[in-house]
Amino acid sequence: MFKYIATCFIVLIFASNASGQKKMDIATIKLNLDNQKNKADTNTIKLQIQLGSYYLNKQGDHKDVLDSAITAFNKAIEMSVIVHSAKWLNESMMLKGTAYLKQDNLKQGKAVFMEVIGYYRKMADRYQEGKTLARLGDNISIDNTAAVPDKINSYEQARALFQQTGHKLDEADMNKNIADIHLNQKKLDLAETELLQVLAQYKAIGYKKLHYTYHSLAELSKQKVDLHKELYYRHEVIKSMTASADTALADFYYAKLALVYADLDKYDQSLVYILKSAEILKHRKQYEDFYGYLSLIIYDFITAKRPKEALAYLKQAVIDVPPKILAQQVDMYEAFGNIYVALKDYPKAEEYYLKMMDVYKITNFSKDFYTTNEQMVTDFVHYNETMAGFYLLTRQFKKAGIYTQQILSLPSNKIRPITLTKIHRMQFRVDSASGNYVASIKHFEIHKRLDDSLFNAIKNKQIEELEITYKTKQNKQSIRFLQEQSKSQRNEIQKANMQRNITFGGVAMLIVIAGLAFNGYRHKQRSNQQLQLKQREINDQNLSLQKLLNEKDNLLDEKDWLLKEVHHRVKNNLQIVMSLLNTQSAFLKNNAALAAIRESQNRVQAIALIHQKLYSNSDVSYIDMSVYINELISYLADCYNPGDRGIRFEQIVQPVKLDVAQAVPVGLILNEAITNAIKYAFPMQRGEIKITLQLAEETIILTITDNGIGLPGDFDIQKASSLGMEMMKALSKQLGGYFKMENCGGAVITVEFRAEKQLNNIERKTFVAN
Repeated sequence: MFKYIATCFIVLIFASNASGQKKMDIATIKLNLDNQKNKADTNTIKLQIQLGSYYLNKQGDHKDVLDSAITAFNKAIEMSVIVHSAKWLNESMMLKGTAYLKQDNLKQGKAVFMEVIGYYRKMADRYQEGKTLARLGDNISIDNTAAVPDKINSYEQARALFQQTGHKLDEADMNKNIADIHLNQKKLDLAETELLQVLAQYKAIGYKKLHYTYHSLAELSKQKVDLHKELYYRHEVIKSMTASADTALADFYYAKLALVYADLDKYDQSLVYILKSAEILKHRKQYEDFYGYLSLIIYDFITAKRPKEALAYLKQAVIDVPPKILAQQVDMYEAFGNIYVALKDYPKAEEYYLKMMDVYKITNFSKDFYTTNEQMVTDFVHYNETMAGFYLLTRQFKKAGIYTQQILSLPSNKIRPITLTKIHRMQFRVDSASGNYVASIKHFEIHKRLDDSLFNAIKNKQIEELEITYKTKQNKQSIRFLQEQSKSQRNEIQKANMQRNITFGGVAMLIVIAGLAFNGYRHKQRSNQQLQLKQREINDQNLSLQKLLNEKDNLLDEKDWLLKEVHHRVKNNLQIVMSLLNTQSAFLKNNAALAAIRESQNRVQAIALIHQKLYSNSDVSYIDMSVYINELISYLADCYNPGDRGIRFEQIVQPVKLDVAQAVPVGLILNEAITNAIKYAFPMQRGEIKITLQLAEETIILTITDNGIGLPGDFDIQKASSLGMEMMKALSKQLGGYFKMENCGGAVITVEFRAEKQLNNIERKTFVAN
């Protein structure tokens, strides 16, 4: 979707480094050459270089096109020798070397560049030697893995020369280039260290255009799946770009910021920035990337539940900026498909998606349409994922499998982990639907392993940040202690000086008094020494206690993180069970069996919700039941849609906290009681289900009341033997509590049990939900 954004970035940087010559088309260049009749002069050399550059920068890298470029540069070299122009000779040589490098002929390309480097060495022009080495590094392809060491070596040699000649900005640029290579190689920690050093270098010399470095740091944070840090760096990009008035890439940077907000589910903010990007392109009349941005605009409208506005915007955009190239047609068809999915017009959506794939197949893995291999892979994954997601949505599992397999055929290291985990989950659904349960479980396990690794990576980062905060706090405490100690010592010195002055004055006046004062002074000294010894002992004891407390805190922190990880994995395993039940239900036609599976899913969800709360909260020991009950009711309401029948909920729940041993039985009892009330209490009329949870001294009272038809007249709780009833009785017994079910203007279920921990200062809260 955004393949041309990166292309624009590269083209604009190239343009900013160009000599400013007026652009001419190929026909004009050839006509001018014919008029010159191959005369060996500067104008003809320039025309030959323009002709060669046309072929060199032509989209795609076909050998015959690049051969034409080399031929033109060779003519420029010959003429430069004739007119004795070292400047144009060196320029023609470097362009020729670039053409060889673009043909992946590293040996020949380096050899040509080394001739130019040799010239500057003879001239003892170390700065131009460095610039030539840097240019060699720029033109070695990052996609040629075998040549990357040569690329880094060129930059390192250039950096050393810039350092010798005192060109600090060029030196920092080389460090930035090396860091970007390490970023491309996924050496994220190394790249981050280097980029932060580059940032410090730029700031030290007063360089204002920091947005290029902030952009690299943002891309690094994206690869680390640290969206909040990525958001910070994206904003720093905008601030630096605005401050330096270097707005050539403004649309690109705004689009990147919009993408982060979309990833964070903040679609209103995303829409603000992506609309800025589109307006900038319209103002500049540069429409190459317009449809890439348009895709995100439509996505933001849809996720903000505004599909009709999205359709109106898209139709107008197609009129204002008609698609001219294949990539724009692909993005247009995808946008229409996405809108019609949101409008639930699935036949229309499929029609546009298939058009999208028909056009995309022309560009699929073709160097004529892409600048880098990474862009090709990104688009391949994106469009196949779009098709797989659509067919899964419409339950066409076999068709979905065609596209998921396309993605999984790629090497796993070529796909972002956050994307790969989604694809394995998709394949799990495809295999489950086809009855291939062994393969489905395998893909689900991979999905969960990747998901867990992403979770752990984020948590480890948080732990590191906590450690840094802790150490900083500890250092501040140490500084304050030293400052207080220094102040105390200064006071002691002042006191000693005062005592000395008094003593000397006394000696001058009376020898006896001086003697007494001297004895008092000595006595004071001895007392001070004893006090200092005692103070040292106290300080040593305090340090020992502080060390023990720190160790205890570290152990407690480690225990909390381990408990969170356990709860996270338990929740994941329960989700596997729910997914398997959901898959099985797709093949059942018996209504009773379907109802039984749905009830089992609800029971599993009631438990999973508890473990989810435990690993996502700061307190891993207790569940806030007021929050839990509210979410459980929302889940059951989504399952049964009681609002359609006029059933509403009322909650009078104190913020009681329970540990997992009590929270699980309470959650299951709530699930059974609320489900039964929704299903059976209101066959013909509207009604209300009321949930009350109160703490009276050390006893917790849970009540589920409805104003429905009530229990049958001959109902006997002792004889009731349904699974739900047996579960509620058994769970109440597990709580060590009392279970009662009676009629009182409807059914009333009451469970009383002893709280394991009494909470003080509980405030009564009332929630009302329709």
